[in-house]
Amino acid sequence: MRRGGVLILLIGLILVVGAGAFFFLLQTPSGTITENGQPVLPSEEPDIDIVVARVDIPSNTIIDDAETLLRLVPVGAATYDPNENFTNIADVRGQLTTRSFNRDQPITKSGLTEPGLSQQIPTAEPDRPRDKAYPFQVNSLSGVADQIKPGDFVDVVATFRVPRRVSYPTGRRLEEQAGQTVPVTERELTDPDFSTTKTIVQQAQVLRIQRPAPTADGTVEPEAQRQGPPETTADGQPVTAADGVQGGSGIRAGNWVLVLAINNQEAELFEFALSTNAEIALVLRGAGDTDFEPTIGATFDLLVSEFGVPLPRPLPPRIFGEDEVFTADPTRTPAPTRVP
Repeated sequence: MRRGGVLILLIGLILVVGAGAFFFLLQTPSGTITENGQPVLPSEEPDIDIVVARVDIPSNTIIDDAETLLRLVPVGAATYDPNENFTNIADVRGQLTTRSFNRDQPITKSGLTEPGLSQQIPTAEPDRPRDKAYPFQVNSLSGVADQIKPGDFVDVVATFRVPRRVSYPTGRRLEEQAGQTVPVTERELTDPDFSTTKTIVQQAQVLRIQRPAPTADGTVEPEAQRQGPPETTADGQPVTAADGVQGGSGIRAGNWVLVLAINNQEAELFEFALSTNAEIALVLRGAGDTDFEPTIGATFDLLVSEFGVPLPRPLPPRIFGEDEVFTADPTRTPAPTRVP
């Protein structure tokens, strides 16, 4: 009986120890490993940097100076909202705020939108009215071979056709006036066109470039030729949209529209030039070129007086004698080829 009692006590002790161990395992977090009797906690997720406002940003503000307006702040993974928060400042640069953001407040996607054209117009410079957006249609000739990009600056050169009345004497005749015979000069009146060229706008910024969408066959729909000189090929024939790229040079055929930032006075110059069918061409400025270049324009008399272009004089007429005309010359025998 003594040996059996010891066995019962031993079995009971084993059951008690096993129940305690089972209860301890139930109290230990699942998925952890214990070391020296201490539970090992799971590793925490790293913080995520989100974009917040460095200063108070009012509504209807374009975030063009991101370094001054924005900064990155780490937040816990549980706080980060991928549908609203930004993790890269470059994704916020150039956006327009639709509501105000306080300092250190996260910038949310629902509070931003793409800025419209009116927000992209530059602010007014000192002693100059603020620019407005003006559309101008160009082609590969007037549009600097389609090498202009948004943000570039261009000058506008216009060539006008100015009619000038000319009275040329063609003869004299005798006419009786008040009982006296007096000589009267007969004249012919003509209205020839003379060209004059002038830079009418300087340092106009290109805000946007709108190109026509290609059709299903890859060509471009033709547009009204209202602005700029007509586009022609090397043999002088007009270029159509179906011609595609000219001569494999990569120059785009057809027309596209540049939206320029100019003031009202410059817009009036544009409209006057267009209404008189002037030829208008753009001149692309180099990066950082902000100089105003005074010009005197170009006409034939200015080319002669200011730039030294020689003015041709009429040649005397060639008078043929009767013997030279009515007497045939003998056929000349070609001389042998000379070796230089």
